Amino acid sequence: MDLKSKKIIRDYIYHLETLDDIKQISSVAEGEFRDAMNSKDPNALSALSTEEKPKVPEEIESINHNDSKFKKLFRKAAVRCHPDKYNQDEYSNVMKTSYELLTKANDDYDWGLLLKVCLDLDVEVTELEDSEINNIINKTEELKKSIHKYETSMAYSWYSLNDDTRKNEYLAECAKIFNKFLGN
Repeated sequence: MDLKSKKIIRDYIYHLETLDDIKQISSVAEGEFRDAMNSKDPNALSALSTEEKPKVPEEIESINHNDSKFKKLFRKAAVRCHPDKYNQDEYSNVMKTSYELLTKANDDYDWGLLLKVCLDLDVEVTELEDSEINNIINKTEELKKSIHKYETSMAYSWYSLNDDTRKNEYLAECAKIFNKFLGN
């Protein structure tokens, strides 16, 4: 695989892992933010939700089930981590996670995720074509948008503040916004 492709895959993996981290932080932040807001104004949070809405079928990019190169690589990786290959004692969490990610890659036609699993499992990957590279670039952009959405949420912004005075001022501003939104 050429250096440009490797860089694009590393960029994808970086953003995928960053999104996972941001989601974990955001979950904690939202819980603490809700508690803090509820102590100030119990009615203010009824409109708050940072949960990602599941994609409806029209929003999901068309899945190319005829991509023989994708299928071939998917099968090579699946052979290495499929649960039927191992007895329950041998089947590690790493293999289970790899298989789950592999399944998600197939469902979403996500070359980046497929290649991440292949790299994790030491599955040989041939040179990538422009359409495959473009798929990874597009998926990376989707990851960046999701990261931005989480990082700009009120809960995450509040959680990121280091000063208690600023946190309290921010809570007061948020309560005003929620009350205005709710018509109070």
